[in-house]
Amino acid sequence: MLSYLQCLRALCFFSLAVVFPVLGEVVDLKNGKVTLQDSHIWRELPASIELANIDSATLLLPLQTGYEHLPIAPSLGGESGSYITKLLLKPSADGRYFVVINANFIDIGLSAYVSGSQSRPQLEVFSQLADDATPHLLHFQSFAIQVNESETVELWLVIKAKQFPTPVSISFYDPATFYEYQIYNNGLSIAAITTMTLLALLAILVYLSTKKRVALTCAGYLGLHGIGWAAASGLLDDLFNIPTNSTYWGMMLFPFAIACAGQFVSDLFDCPSNHKKLFRFLRVFSVISVVLGVTMWFLPFTTGFLISHLLAMVWMILTLSIGVTMLKIRDYRAKYFLTGNLLYSASLGYYISAHSHYFGELPYSESAVVVALSVDCICILLCLAEWFKLQQIEFNRNYYLSRTDAMTKLGNRFALSECIEQLNGFYVVVYVDLDGLKTVNDRNGHQEGDKLIVETARLMQRSFSHRGSVFRSGGDEFVSILHAQSAPELEELTKSCRSHMDALSYELSQAWRRAGVSFGIATSVECDSAKDCIFLADKRMYQYKSINKKLA
Repeated sequence: MLSYLQCLRALCFFSLAVVFPVLGEVVDLKNGKVTLQDSHIWRELPASIELANIDSATLLLPLQTGYEHLPIAPSLGGESGSYITKLLLKPSADGRYFVVINANFIDIGLSAYVSGSQSRPQLEVFSQLADDATPHLLHFQSFAIQVNESETVELWLVIKAKQFPTPVSISFYDPATFYEYQIYNNGLSIAAITTMTLLALLAILVYLSTKKRVALTCAGYLGLHGIGWAAASGLLDDLFNIPTNSTYWGMMLFPFAIACAGQFVSDLFDCPSNHKKLFRFLRVFSVISVVLGVTMWFLPFTTGFLISHLLAMVWMILTLSIGVTMLKIRDYRAKYFLTGNLLYSASLGYYISAHSHYFGELPYSESAVVVALSVDCICILLCLAEWFKLQQIEFNRNYYLSRTDAMTKLGNRFALSECIEQLNGFYVVVYVDLDGLKTVNDRNGHQEGDKLIVETARLMQRSFSHRGSVFRSGGDEFVSILHAQSAPELEELTKSCRSHMDALSYELSQAWRRAGVSFGIATSVECDSAKDCIFLADKRMYQYKSINKKLA
């Protein structure tokens, strides 16, 4: 069936060459690359011609007036429909040359070429939907022609698309130059798309482990961009042989990617709590993006193309403004965010310049955009990492504050409870109650009493921090838990604790009259559990206090 259609199309183009024998653009094929710019080289085919079911009758009948009478398009940039051109190629050597049509979207692409030594035209099909036999070139379509140095080649091209976003130039490569270009073009694009996809999967894994929405919106941001560019470049069709022209999908998925991006920015900078106006704006912007994304699938592609580009312009201005604003208020999550978007904006400027008449064709413009976007996605994931880092810092800070006594900087009752749960082996518990605090408060004020508490904490830290931990378990109560390696060492440690506590009590009494400490000591060998040890030390402390009161 395929060969039958090819014969019909070859006959069609051969008929074109005979019926309309007019001169076309002359191209001198040289070693390397030669590009024919899109300037009055294409002629518009009548809308009545249905290229999807082309044969000699259906094509030739509307063209009775001749090729030279078809309207000339100054440029295909921004146009849509079906166009034809005739080129005269003058080779500089025998062999193969590769023809590249520099257009993103090609629904139908047909070519036929003839030379003096050929008895019939050679047909090539290079559309997105029939590119199995052509060299795979992401973002563009290509095919090969066989030429002889001594013969001029007459090449006819027909292309059809819903939208030609940029001028459609035609490039001719010798094999070595083409393969080098193919490696760089495809390699950069595949690496960039793979990077975006893997980063999106990583963000999903982060979401599954943390359940934080910021990771999910980040995954949507990265993943939809990756899928969109895989579709727009033609990679998705190459991998899965999709029956429709999937290159349009990149543009159609873009609003959904922007919606996820808007929510990611809102989550990244904690807008619901810290920037309420921006939060409301981004929420409305995301909803509008989703509505436009759904609506675009039911509109003409040219309208959807315009909507996506307007969204892109608004989003780039918005992200740059947000990035600069966040840096001004020292939110350093914005450093990666702004860097990625600046790079992506620069690549878009390069892309636009590459397809303008002022700068001419610039190399790898499509690849530059997709690579810049992949770097932007890396920066976005770094933003996510920075968000989690700040969350961890905040958690650690709250954790510290919740387990630290604000006055003495010792561990509080919560920290003591955690320590008790983890106790094992040989240890000593010293339970301390501060004496004379009420007297100091009554005579010198609570500020002086606070100084007494702080000094007691300092002296206990000095005495015991090298062997364990000190906690403030209540207003004037302290607990030290000290560790030993063996029973004999435990006995020595107990004696040392008594000596230290007597010295501490004496030192306090020198600074504050009638101040001192009552203490009780218990060891792990005396008790079945840590809680029992605490209870025994507390009991002995009260016994010590009672004896001191009687002596006083």
